Amino acid sequence: MTPGSIFPYVMPTPVMLPDDTTGWALDPARTALVVLNLQRRFVRTLEEQGGPVLQLLANSGRLVSAARAANVPVIHSVPAGERGAALYVRQSDAPYDGEGEVFATPVEPHIGDTVLTTRKHSAFARTRLDGRLRELNRDQVVIAGLFARVGVLMTAADAWVQDLEPFVVADAIADLSAGGHEFALEWVADTCGAVTSTEDVVGAFDIAASTPRAVPDLSLRPVL
Repeated sequence: MTPGSIFPYVMPTPVMLPDDTTGWALDPARTALVVLNLQRRFVRTLEEQGGPVLQLLANSGRLVSAARAANVPVIHSVPAGERGAALYVRQSDAPYDGEGEVFATPVEPHIGDTVLTTRKHSAFARTRLDGRLRELNRDQVVIAGLFARVGVLMTAADAWVQDLEPFVVADAIADLSAGGHEFALEWVADTCGAVTSTEDVVGAFDIAASTPRAVPDLSLRPVL
C-alpha cells in the first residue's frame, strides 16, 4: 500500500514484529514514555484514511496508565500550531481549529506530565526533550503515537544518536497505510532501536508498579 490508502489495516501482532537485534532489556527505572502527536486533528486524519484508530488509542492509553502507576515519566510531544508532517495534514479536509489541538481522551496530559512543542518531525529537534530525560535520569525511551514513518521514525533515530535506547511500540503507533507502518518498524529494527508490543511494555511497567519500594529504617538514622 501507499500512504493515503483508503483500505483499513489492523495493528501488527507480536509474531509479525521484526526480530530484535539490540539485546536491550526494558527497565522502568531507566525509562520515559514519549507520546507523539496524539491530538484530535491527527487522529481524525488517521480515521479518515482507514487507520486503526481504536487500537491506537486503546493501546496508547494502556501505556500511559501503566507508566503513571509505575512512576515512569510521561512526555507528550505536539507540533506548534498548524505545523506537522505536511503530507498528513493535507490528507484531511477539516480546517485547522483549536478543537483539533485537544489531546485524544485516553492520553490527555495529567499534572506531572511534560508537554513539549516541536517544530520539526523529531521530538528531540529544537526541544528540551534530551535535557528533560537527563534531568529525570532516564536513558531509555518508549515511543508511541503518530505518525510511524515520520515522527516515530525520526524520534527513534535521534534518541539512538544521543546514546539513548529507543523502544518503538508496534501496536501503539500508526500511519496512513499498513505499508508505511511496516516500513517504519523494519527501519527502526534494522538501524537504531527495538520494536516491542503494548503487552510487553505494560507487563514490565506492571511488575515495577507492584514491586514494594524499600522503606528506610528511621531507627538507623544518626541523631543530629
